[in-house]
Amino acid sequence: MDTAKVITVGSKVYRPLLDETLTADDLLVAREELGETPESTESCLRLLKEMLREQNEFTPRTDDDYLMRFLRCRKFDSKKAFKMIREHYKFRKMNPGVYISPSSIEQVLRACIFDFLPHRDHKGRAIYVIRFNRWNPDKVSFTDFVAAGNLVAEYVLDNPVTQINGYIGVWDYAGFTLKQFRMFCNPKNTLMLANLMQDRFPGRFKIAYCVNCLPMVSTVWSILKQLMKEKFKNRVTILSSLEELYQYVDRSVLPKEYGGLLSIPETKEIAQRVLDNEQYTNLNLKFGF
Repeated sequence: MDTAKVITVGSKVYRPLLDETLTADDLLVAREELGETPESTESCLRLLKEMLREQNEFTPRTDDDYLMRFLRCRKFDSKKAFKMIREHYKFRKMNPGVYISPSSIEQVLRACIFDFLPHRDHKGRAIYVIRFNRWNPDKVSFTDFVAAGNLVAEYVLDNPVTQINGYIGVWDYAGFTLKQFRMFCNPKNTLMLANLMQDRFPGRFKIAYCVNCLPMVSTVWSILKQLMKEKFKNRVTILSSLEELYQYVDRSVLPKEYGGLLSIPETKEIAQRVLDNEQYTNLNLKFGF
């Protein structure tokens, strides 16, 4: 991913995932969609820190970079950002198996069930890929599956480009098994996943495109959507073909396995980056309830 170069197709620009440079378009989105200005940033950070100091339920991180995740996710409403921080820490307390050191699930990470494409889409959104055929449910529990996905998703969350523009997903259900289906339909697992996807993860999840779907994938999402708020229900789209995917994600940034134009070697780079980030992850785990 370090070697990824900018791709230009017509008027659309596809930036490398790891580039942290904020463009004029990023700043426009931040201002118009999130209400972010130098003045709102200063005042909202100050108010949020005051609210965190005044509570005594949990021990929060209070550095600016971390708090900006929540402020951007809640459009610079300090009260909503505070509520999300509290719910995030509360979820972590209730689901400790999801928040663990990367080294404890190294083999799950190296299976590359979860990954990012080397480039963002033309709107600056990180493209988060799930490949279900790489998940062996006989060896990897549902909790470890979710933990790995969370660690990978969070890796790019310190990047301000991700905080402003968010994520989209390409979720590949090829090889989705009956055992995986049963795990998703387990009420406890379903509730945990629905809660994590809503109001507990400080990232702007925009939409996921599901490809190579068997009929039971629709059943999984029909169950999950019963537990989701209205705004989230339409953020998962089941596509009938890869051709349909190209309407939303340009082939120039897709790997050849999805009919794209990029030859992307199996480097396991994101997995290694997450593992190398262990000290930072462990620091985060010290905060909360």
